[in-house]
Amino acid sequence: MFRSIRTLRTIPRIKDIALVLAKHGFHQFAAYLQAPFSARVRRFFSIASQPQVIHQPERLRLVLQDLGPTFIKFGQLLSTRPDLIPGNYLHELEKLQDEVQASPLEEILETMAEDLDGGSEQFFSEFAREPLASASIGQVHRATTRQGEQVVVKVRKKGLDRIIEQDLQVLHLLAEVMSEWAIFRVHDLNGVVDAFERTIRRELDFTYELFNVQRMRQSLSDEQGIYIPRVYQELSSKRVLTLEYLPGKKFSTLTAAELQDSGERIAERVTISLIKQIFEDGVFHADPHPGNFILMPDGRIGLIDFGNIGKCTPAMMDDLLLLLYYLVRRDFPLVTRTILKLGRAKGDVDPQQLTYDLMDSLDQYYGLSMEQIQIGGLINSLFAISMRYEISLPPQYVLLGRTLMTLEGVVRILAPKLEILPRIEPLLVKVVHSRWSPLRMINEAETALADLASALKTAPIHLSEVLKRTAEGRLQLETQLRNTERLEKNLELIGQRVPLAILAGSTLLASALLLTDAALGTGGASGSTMGTTLGVVGFIASLFLVLWMVMRS
Repeated sequence: MFRSIRTLRTIPRIKDIALVLAKHGFHQFAAYLQAPFSARVRRFFSIASQPQVIHQPERLRLVLQDLGPTFIKFGQLLSTRPDLIPGNYLHELEKLQDEVQASPLEEILETMAEDLDGGSEQFFSEFAREPLASASIGQVHRATTRQGEQVVVKVRKKGLDRIIEQDLQVLHLLAEVMSEWAIFRVHDLNGVVDAFERTIRRELDFTYELFNVQRMRQSLSDEQGIYIPRVYQELSSKRVLTLEYLPGKKFSTLTAAELQDSGERIAERVTISLIKQIFEDGVFHADPHPGNFILMPDGRIGLIDFGNIGKCTPAMMDDLLLLLYYLVRRDFPLVTRTILKLGRAKGDVDPQQLTYDLMDSLDQYYGLSMEQIQIGGLINSLFAISMRYEISLPPQYVLLGRTLMTLEGVVRILAPKLEILPRIEPLLVKVVHSRWSPLRMINEAETALADLASALKTAPIHLSEVLKRTAEGRLQLETQLRNTERLEKNLELIGQRVPLAILAGSTLLASALLLTDAALGTGGASGSTMGTTLGVVGFIASLFLVLWMVMRS
């Protein structure tokens, strides 16, 4: 019922999406995914002109690009999930750009006036007409405050709320449908869409990014060489974010000549900073691509764009450290054990076979020496093998792994010959020692003893209650059956089809009797004509009922 209501609400948007899918040959894509209704979709869209696109991943990217900001952001999220989609799709979705045509300056100034309780001239002595960047959600302009400070102002575009709400409803509907396809049953697609909804809602609220900048600025305040821009809280709101302007050049625009003398030093500084963020601070920049780093004139490295921040609990840090340690040491049996501990397997997994496949697939990423190990390739292959064995890994660990892979890509641009492991080994050793320091072990033992003491105190009370209910005959045992949702849907579907089948059969039988009476002429001329007409109508109605049930199957 809820799916039907949601479908009705999103019919206008679904129509637009269907046109884009038809334009890019959705019938072929559906067949590739083995969708249960792919044959009908192929017939329906067979009249559409076929684009000159060779590969399915490119087809998917073009579809998401044409569908607008919500789907572009969703595609960017999928490009960070190697546990969900194959590598060729990952590489193609990484090309998704949300740079779009700039909004009129009047709309930007109107939003600022509404949120800051005054026009731009009240807060800024200068405000650039041309934007520095224009993305699907926000637009960035340079400005100068009344105090003469250089800033960048990020303003949310108008008209996004309604479109994004409709698109989120469509994505939830698609997740429900696609969860029934065999190729996706191992993954929690509804959970992926829920996580994406939380992410895009946070991106719409710039106060979340403001909080992230302040937190990162505080955690990295003592780190030399890394600079986080200052926040102008009095010039910021839910739809406006004002930050200090950082002069310099983005890593993505640096030339080989500019990096000749400083590339290795910069790469080492960036790497150590991110490792420290992950394993010491527990809060890290989760999108460390070259466009988010700025080489400032004084040699410092500026970090920008804090819409995607990762967080780690101490337990997550421990698990990732152990996994990296086992990977570096080629201890594949322990890698297998860690994956099975962290992940959720759809069915039975043979640990020995998984260990063998890990060894066979990952060996190519190990160099002749320990320093030549390709961390990015190891992690990417690890996700691919997990997907092949239908092991679903928690998104937090996937985000961590993807961040390390992106970092290695940045290092390869800055200093292709730099070996990462020797540079970060001292920091990792320090982190490991702190993780298993005597003081921490004592604190964890105290916590465990406190939990045990609390459990022992409450155990007699709980036992007494169980015995009392048993004596009074009020003890109830609750059981939980797995995979009942699909059974409920099937039963509901059967409940809908049985009356229709009875109706179709009854109509068919009545039509046959009417036609028989008309052929024998038992009702006279007028009766025979009426009987023939009703019989034919009955047969047609029965045929439509049967076809409708087949189409719903």
